Amino acid sequence: MPNTPQTFLILGGGLAGTFMATRLILANQKVILVDDETPYGASRVAAGLFNVITGRFGAKTWLAESLLEELSTFMQHPELASATNCIHHSLIYRPFKAVEEYNKWLGRATEATYQDIVDFQESPLRPEKLHNELGGIMIKPCGWVDTTALLKELRKILLTYPTLIYVKSSLAYEQIIPEEGRVKIKGETLSFDQWICCEGFKLGENPWFPEIPIIPNKGEVLLIEAPELQLPFVLSRKIYLIPLGKHRYVVGATYQNKFEDKGPTEWGKEEIRCHLEKAIKVPYKIVAHYAGIRPTTPNRRPILGTHHTHKHIHVLGGFGTKGVLFAPYCSRLLTERLLGNGPNIPDEIKLERFY
Repeated sequence: MPNTPQTFLILGGGLAGTFMATRLILANQKVILVDDETPYGASRVAAGLFNVITGRFGAKTWLAESLLEELSTFMQHPELASATNCIHHSLIYRPFKAVEEYNKWLGRATEATYQDIVDFQESPLRPEKLHNELGGIMIKPCGWVDTTALLKELRKILLTYPTLIYVKSSLAYEQIIPEEGRVKIKGETLSFDQWICCEGFKLGENPWFPEIPIIPNKGEVLLIEAPELQLPFVLSRKIYLIPLGKHRYVVGATYQNKFEDKGPTEWGKEEIRCHLEKAIKVPYKIVAHYAGIRPTTPNRRPILGTHHTHKHIHVLGGFGTKGVLFAPYCSRLLTERLLGNGPNIPDEIKLERFY
């Protein structure tokens, strides 16, 4: 670790930027965190689900055990105790939609890869409330994070440190002069040693990393009330239903790689309602409707690394739908790399894969 603390400029205050800022501050570094608090950032709209069995074919998440362990370790830091209430561990029930899926999991659930994380449910659960005639699988090491509350609490903790400068502002790239280590914000010039780009879907517009193929993916979610549903677990059937308490559930999400409107749409609402009515049998009321834009990549892996010529400019992003799992793990890798004692970054998430 350097003897003299460095100053890190972090552009973007979603999960990537906030986790990076937290790790650096706790490592006695100085941070300038700049965030425009865009209402369409995925971190502020996402349901925060962390699930180790995902995708249409029910694949195990890449590095699932390591990602879960890193989330747990990060939140166990004594300085972050007040943020632990934002983490909610929960089983996830994934009903079978076809006999072929039933047969696949009948054998797969006993394999070493899956037997510790999945229970095979042969009989329907709560058939009077749920469409799950073929049963399903119960995924165990999962849950959800109230990302809005977590970001707010981490920001509150960080602001108690004199080594943090937080600026709520949009920032044009022309205001940053990385060769001189200066940034002009609100009429003031601040100095920095390292610059970390954590801009979510806006990373695709960063002129310093034109080779990064960020794919903006819009997702819409609903907040509903369903007093008769009374789910004790998260339901995942094309869409997810996350129980928040007091009969309220977050329901979503849609996936759109091509869109013109960043906000909620009638199409998104109807798409979710269509899947919702195939998942549950009880009445519900829509309370709210939100939209956010995820930063995805072609291989659905994050992007982590250092500019190929400007060694003081770095990038962290591309978390897609797995920000809650990827942010703790990737922020640790980058923090250790920047402070001089970092491990090798896995090839699957290296920035260099795009050169």
